[in-house]
Amino acid sequence: MKYVCSGIKGLGPFRNSTKGYTLIEVIIATAIFSAMVFLATMALNQGLRQYQGLMDKGVNFWEMARHFWMNRSVASMTDYYVSDDTGKWFPYFRGADDMFSYVSSAPITGDLPVVVWVNRESGGAGKYDLVYRELPVYSKTWRDLESDTVLDGYKKGEPMVIMGDLDKLQFRYYGYSIAKQKEEWSDDFEGRKRTRLPALIEITYVSQGKKGTLYFGIRTNSTRKAVYNEIH
Repeated sequence: MKYVCSGIKGLGPFRNSTKGYTLIEVIIATAIFSAMVFLATMALNQGLRQYQGLMDKGVNFWEMARHFWMNRSVASMTDYYVSDDTGKWFPYFRGADDMFSYVSSAPITGDLPVVVWVNRESGGAGKYDLVYRELPVYSKTWRDLESDTVLDGYKKGEPMVIMGDLDKLQFRYYGYSIAKQKEEWSDDFEGRKRTRLPALIEITYVSQGKKGTLYFGIRTNSTRKAVYNEIH
């Protein structure tokens, strides 16, 4: 005997009106979603890396620009002659192991010749900054320049940090020694004593445990002027 379920009258036989997802479909959907999340994360990280790279390039650009400006200023050092209390004439330059000062015809700001001070200054927490300042030289005498240096008058100039957060910073100078009759490196150099400008300025520094050296060449000196200075 066979039994047939005819369902409710007027509705026909019973049917499964809903269809569920199979396990394979769930796995595939999960895999697609995971892949989309992974790709989105990769794109975000790549974008952040590109942005950081652009920022680093921007920072490096301004650091290089500061070095370029300072190199241009030093390379344009002029033999600005002044006289001391004895009437002795000499090109102005004052250099020690923590600073140097000179007159440049290529200022960073403006278009007038300037007197420049490059100093080692405390940056806090035992660190140092290499700071550049300049002021119009006008017709400053040797006494005026010495006063600006000793009495901190140079701080009227707007400071520009060439390098910062340094563990060590020191200056040396290469030039002719009248006493020794030869070129040599020294920790100090004064135009008043040498009757000339140095040929090279060396800046050594240590940053984050790495040592670096900067050299600035000076092409103003000439043999003819040096001989004249020694005679007169």
